[in-house]
Amino acid sequence: MAKKKKIKKTNDERILDQHNIQYDETFFDWIGKGQQALLEAQAAGIDSKSILKTIVLRTSKKEKDHLVVCLPLEYELDLKLIAHELNEKQVHLADNKTLIKITGYVHGANTPIGISVRKGFPIYFDERIKNFEEISVSAGQVGRSVRVNQKELVKLVKGRYLKVQE
Repeated sequence: MAKKKKIKKTNDERILDQHNIQYDETFFDWIGKGQQALLEAQAAGIDSKSILKTIVLRTSKKEKDHLVVCLPLEYELDLKLIAHELNEKQVHLADNKTLIKITGYVHGANTPIGISVRKGFPIYFDERIKNFEEISVSAGQVGRSVRVNQKELVKLVKGRYLKVQE
């Protein structure tokens, strides 16, 4: 009988374990499959609007001031609205070329879990996710996610809810 290959946990899954937060490991290839990945999630009974992307922004005050916004994959950000909501003059997308220096993650693997613990950046969640008991965020690797209780995750990362789009 062949041995089942055990998948090594990511650092972000270990953080959830340390805080006794239950999660389900999922594999979700948004970058490779796009809309097809959303259809696969829906076929598995997961509302696509509960699958979040993690966007790193920079404020206008200082080049090194960053924040994180998590929102459903299919939604877009309104940077002017976010700046207004945060009482900032402007916010900008962080430079993808230097993302690994900023967060420690490559594009597509950024997660509020590790960024909060390691970098201490403020974490914001699209207020439209409040209705979901469970949400999915990256587990710190491209294509790998964790499905976790929304309120527990927000509490863990000291997150706040924010209006990110009209």
